[in-house]
Amino acid sequence: MTLKLRFGLYLALGAGILTLLVGAFNSVTLVTVLYRTLVSLVLFAVLGYTCGQFAERFLQEKLAETMPKGRNIDIVSHNEHGDELSVPAAEFKPLNPDNFENITLTQK
Repeated sequence: MTLKLRFGLYLALGAGILTLLVGAFNSVTLVTVLYRTLVSLVLFAVLGYTCGQFAERFLQEKLAETMPKGRNIDIVSHNEHGDELSVPAAEFKPLNPDNFENITLTQK
């Protein structure tokens, strides 16, 4: 659901529940409680939808301001000659018991 519909729905449900609770605690007749609840549901749904619409527009403008401008550039390395890059075997030294100077110790 969009922001304005959610905001309108939540505001209407909150107002309706509060209206029901206040009407029940004040010992008002059932017809009056239902009428007041229906009116508050409709009014707060419209009010919430309107406020949600303004909030959505405001957030869209803020989002448009923060989006990067310009064009997207993919950084890709193209090999002009078509041959693969290989690591010379002389550079690779596996770890063995005679080769402990390559180990660095760090403590956290």
